[in-house]
Amino acid sequence: MMLGLAVGVALGGFVLWQVGFIRVLGLVRSGMSGFALILLIRGVQFAITGLAWWSVSRPLSCEPSPATFTLLRWLREGINSLLPVAQVGGLLLTIRLLCRFGQTSAVAMAATIADASVELVTQIVFTLFGLVVLADINADDVWAPGVLSGFAFISGAAAAAIAAQKLGGVRLAERAAARLGWSGVVGLHEALMAVYRQRGALGRAAIFHLSGWLLGGVEVVVAFHFLGWDIGIGQGLVIESLGQAVRTAGFAVPSALGVQEGGFILVCGLVGLPADGAVALSLVKRLRDIAFGIPSLAVWQWLEARKGEDSSGQR
Repeated sequence: MMLGLAVGVALGGFVLWQVGFIRVLGLVRSGMSGFALILLIRGVQFAITGLAWWSVSRPLSCEPSPATFTLLRWLREGINSLLPVAQVGGLLLTIRLLCRFGQTSAVAMAATIADASVELVTQIVFTLFGLVVLADINADDVWAPGVLSGFAFISGAAAAAIAAQKLGGVRLAERAAARLGWSGVVGLHEALMAVYRQRGALGRAAIFHLSGWLLGGVEVVVAFHFLGWDIGIGQGLVIESLGQAVRTAGFAVPSALGVQEGGFILVCGLVGLPADGAVALSLVKRLRDIAFGIPSLAVWQWLEARKGEDSSGQR
């Protein structure tokens, strides 16, 4: 993990040096005039993805409420964005919090795994849509091999992960955990398969996640407007879909440091936008993550402290 962090910091520093730190800083400063609107869009995304998570959990448990799932989604993103825990740390910590809000361990894990799987599948659909729009905007085939290779990688990883769940990979993990004395995962396979049998719940979750991805394209259009470029919604969707795909592929680097910036430079170049604007966009997104992330970490610590107080009171 620390190696990934070091690589990310080095790559990010190199990108800023190449593009021009002072120029990018000036663009970011100008983009701050629209920062409140960007925060609003991000807040709506948290609510939408929280509803998606709640939708897959609802058939198995009446607890907690949609508002709580939105809160936990906010905490999850803050942990993943600001702490060196890759993309699984937030998932594991919010599973623990779900148990505190009334879910069993098996149900909390099953709902979270299913939600993450639906999110990944909808990201693939969103990426494919972005590729279709890109083919219309940029007819040059030079970009195709690299971008399509990345798309194939993400699609293959998603297919393998879902196939492993369906073919009993979770059951094997459950048995291994039981041998180690971890009883909290007992029933995980059955709970996960019960979620996957709820086609309506999965469909609703997919619609919520797709809406969240599309809203990200709107955010890119808004951000570029305040950075000094007026772009179309098609360009915004291409940048967001392919940029997020690059970020997902760089999951081993905490917060995708450097990876996100390099990905935006590549994708923005494909739709005719300069490298300094691409890096400025990435930094605005990182400032947005910090604005949401620092309070989320404080709330997380408060919840952990409450857990300790409750445990002391019970003793």
